[in-house]
Amino acid sequence: MKRCLILIYLFGYVLFAVANNPATKEVLSAGLKSATSGREKLEILTNLMDISRQQEQVDYAKELYKEAIAENNDYYKEAALTEILRFYVNNDIKDSTDVYMGEAKRELTGKARDFLITYMQTIIDVRVVFYTEGEDRKKLIEQYQLKLETDKDLSPLEKMSINYLLGMAYSNRVEPGNEENQHNDICARFKEVISLSENIPLQYSYLFRLNSFNILTLYSLDQADQAKYALRYLNMQKEYAETKEMKKRPYVTKRHLLNAYSSLACSARTFGRDMATSYYQHFTELNMKYPEDAAFSAEYDRLFTSLNYYRTTDRLLKATEYCDSVMHYFRTADFKIDLSDHIISTLKDKIDMLDSLHLYKDAYEAQKEYTVLLDSTRLKNMNEKLEDLEIKKRVDELVIEKKALEVDLQKSRNQLYMFLSLFILAVSSAIFVAFRLWKINALYIKLQESNHQVILASEKAQESERMKNAFIKNMCHEVRTPLNAINGFADLITEEDITAEEKQEFSKIIFENCNHITSMMNSVLEIAQLDSNKEELSLSPVNIHLLCSCEMEQLKRLNGKADIEYRIEGDREKDIAYTNANHFSLILSHLLNNANKFTKKGNIILSYKAEEEQNQMVIYITDTGCGISSDKREWIFERFTKADDFVPGSGLGLYLCRQIAHRMKGKIYVDPDYSAGLRIVLTLPLKPE
Repeated sequence: MKRCLILIYLFGYVLFAVANNPATKEVLSAGLKSATSGREKLEILTNLMDISRQQEQVDYAKELYKEAIAENNDYYKEAALTEILRFYVNNDIKDSTDVYMGEAKRELTGKARDFLITYMQTIIDVRVVFYTEGEDRKKLIEQYQLKLETDKDLSPLEKMSINYLLGMAYSNRVEPGNEENQHNDICARFKEVISLSENIPLQYSYLFRLNSFNILTLYSLDQADQAKYALRYLNMQKEYAETKEMKKRPYVTKRHLLNAYSSLACSARTFGRDMATSYYQHFTELNMKYPEDAAFSAEYDRLFTSLNYYRTTDRLLKATEYCDSVMHYFRTADFKIDLSDHIISTLKDKIDMLDSLHLYKDAYEAQKEYTVLLDSTRLKNMNEKLEDLEIKKRVDELVIEKKALEVDLQKSRNQLYMFLSLFILAVSSAIFVAFRLWKINALYIKLQESNHQVILASEKAQESERMKNAFIKNMCHEVRTPLNAINGFADLITEEDITAEEKQEFSKIIFENCNHITSMMNSVLEIAQLDSNKEELSLSPVNIHLLCSCEMEQLKRLNGKADIEYRIEGDREKDIAYTNANHFSLILSHLLNNANKFTKKGNIILSYKAEEEQNQMVIYITDTGCGISSDKREWIFERFTKADDFVPGSGLGLYLCRQIAHRMKGKIYVDPDYSAGLRIVLTLPLKPE
């Protein structure tokens, strides 16, 4: 029942005109006016687009699209075009749809272009086969079926599109007595869509996968399959929400999240009643918080989900009450479509439950109403089946016709061999043409190389601008915060009514913040000096155990934590390395402070080991902190990168450490085999090469 209603509005639903949070929209609008960088404008416009509805959403999407073109940002171009096309396709505004399909073909590239254009064209065709009857619908279905049966060179994307449309073509029907075959056919199409998209990155296949999982949760006859697809549906959305781009978009529609929790609320017989109840509570909270994001309507989604939740948790009497509520909703709501099929389905569910409860009189009364409605539905189903048979017959005829054409084509090819002599006479001309084409191709390759160099130069300039902006932003924040602390506690320390202990504590805070600013300035100056002077540092034999002890003691004295054990390990008889003492101490200071920042309890171990065969001293800085993901092990050594934006720091420390290590003929990297926290490895030469 719900499956058909959801599908009716799946491609043409209209969201409420009221935004989720007007106050949030006002804050975003104010932020847009004060934004100074193009990147900031893009992010704010995207959030304004996501939080808005209907025409206002399209207006923001168009503004975002213009800004994305100015900034030449492919991600935001795609995001804007997706919302613009979704609006015009769902509202059947063909002229605007054609204009922005052309924009997508021109501005987007690669898989982003192919998937967006193919998906939108598929939805345009789905609207025809889903909402209309007659020749246009029949021709589209024939075209898609014929292509799938005869074209052996279809790409995975083309197969996804065809299976998607053919699955949707029959998903808006209710066929009492033939539900199992109908549902199995529909599920087979969408399982194929999911299978074809498994190895395609989620950022491209997300649109196709969303509705495919949704329909599989609605149409799978086995409850365990329903629960499995619903869980995959939910987890896919969570995975997509955790991508770097989507973390910056908290206001996107929660429609599919509501659908996933609605389906999981009915999973008691697979995951148990407690889990189903938890999912039901999640659904109810989201339904109340985001009523405008309901697939059909907030009231209907709540009634339908409650009906199935109580039915699958064997509270059948409660479920029959919700059956009555759903049917009352169908009969009294102002719809322009015939909902008698859905009343029949609800009545059938009610009859089965009343029978299970041994309420035979009530079941008999419901059965009489069910029989009357069923008779009127059967005639409609017979007409639809007749149309399906006509389509299948036409497709079979076209397949036979195409095979006959292929036979004729083969005969024509045989005749072409008779003209082989003419080809030999034309060889000289062909050689000349080939030579000219080769010359043109060589010039084209040179042009491509030149274009590639221009693109690289542009990307380098953009990266330089980004680094400059990041530097200014980080420095402003990292300097202003300790300065505010210094100013504040300096004022407090002059007050007459504070105690000596408070003065001592305030002095300590002022000292720590001064030390933070000094350390940061030293890092900036050191980087500037290293960048301006490319020569290697002066190296000499150094007792590294002594330097390790000094830096560890300073860390414990200034920033020691009670729940952390600080240790130094190494062979005191083999603690001489060939390095620069001052810069080695600087590296240790940064690495130890970094470990201390991200470790709440456990231990921080500074160890060293001489490997004479490799002529290197290996220093390990090991902690039991939060660690770092594998994809960021090299990223953290770049300028202005921070594993956690909420932890103080300029993002220069590890970059400075790597620059110094290279100047001292050493290396620094994250140990990939350590998983209990973070281990950074520093290697230095034992002797001059």
